[in-house]
Amino acid sequence: MATILLTGVTGTVGSSLAPLLKERGHRLVCLVRGDDPVARTEKVFGCLDGVDVLRGDIVSPGLGISPAVIKQWRGRIDKVIHCASAIKFDESLAKEITRINVFGTANVLVFAEHMQIPEFHYVSTAYIAGTADKFKETDLDIGQSCRNVYERTKMEAERLVRRWETEKYSIYRLGIIVGDTITGCTSAFNGFYVFVSRYCELRDYCLSKLAEAGRDIGEIGITQDGMLQLPIFANFSPFSTLNIVPVDWAARSLADLAEVPANGTTYHVVHPSPPRVMWLNDISLRHLGITGLRYGQSQNHDSKTVLSKLQKLFDRGVAMYTPYTTHEAQFDVSNMPRVLGSAYIPPPDIDEVFVVKLIDFAKSVDFGRTRRNQEHKAVT
Repeated sequence: MATILLTGVTGTVGSSLAPLLKERGHRLVCLVRGDDPVARTEKVFGCLDGVDVLRGDIVSPGLGISPAVIKQWRGRIDKVIHCASAIKFDESLAKEITRINVFGTANVLVFAEHMQIPEFHYVSTAYIAGTADKFKETDLDIGQSCRNVYERTKMEAERLVRRWETEKYSIYRLGIIVGDTITGCTSAFNGFYVFVSRYCELRDYCLSKLAEAGRDIGEIGITQDGMLQLPIFANFSPFSTLNIVPVDWAARSLADLAEVPANGTTYHVVHPSPPRVMWLNDISLRHLGITGLRYGQSQNHDSKTVLSKLQKLFDRGVAMYTPYTTHEAQFDVSNMPRVLGSAYIPPPDIDEVFVVKLIDFAKSVDFGRTRRNQEHKAVT
């Protein structure tokens, strides 16, 4: 069994991966930032037997770890799994995102060299493919355009990892992480969830306005079968896919791959048969009780009608994610089945039952707002 330095243990992927590694008998050394890193780590594991917690931060030189702790662990760690990342698309936050994803990764690489850690395992994203139509596991920069600061910084971080002197690195490019297979549970509500959340907000708003008016409002109303008629526009490609994968499958795959000796290989941890994005959207709308949505680019917003205001709200809320509803690369998925052999378990089918499970869990926690409010109350 290995001794593993793990970053990002409290994140969506890290918090699912870490308990699996512990169950398999690995000793974990978790780098956690904040005032009470032990308490934050306990929320992931429950019991910290076999887990060591280091207070630090990847954006600090030397990861902010004291010389005494460095001396204690130098030469005693077998590999790094670097999960910590800023998963944001907002260009106004480019400096912060670059500091975490690029400079943070550089700091972890330097720290690993100083600590004589022989293997480096980096969790990246398949979406560095950007505007490419097809993307192989051996590809990096093939002339594609990155569509946001997240994709750009993850590509730059991969470049840094590929310069690892011993070439004992592995890179894991994940698809879009959603809730787990059994319960739909997740701690992050990005991507797919942003559209569902916006539909829920618009639906609640429309129902309240309809109740006030006691009749239909322009083109907005209730159909005979009880569906909300909401004829706004959404820009979805009829051909593009969306590569969503359950967090439990992704974590299990990462645990399996991290036990394979690193030798400079990149793995696409993605769904080999992703669903079409328009199909996902249709299921979401049907489950939420919404009909009448039109596919295509929205019309101009000169009108002062309720419908035009709703269109503006929708467009503003999903703008950063529209590139993912209009284009997705076809990802090569060769290395993981080849390397893992009979141990490879493909991801479950993304069917309607699973999609509904994701939506129901997200609604049950108000897309993470319930949990954030509870944590805020606990602090105050």
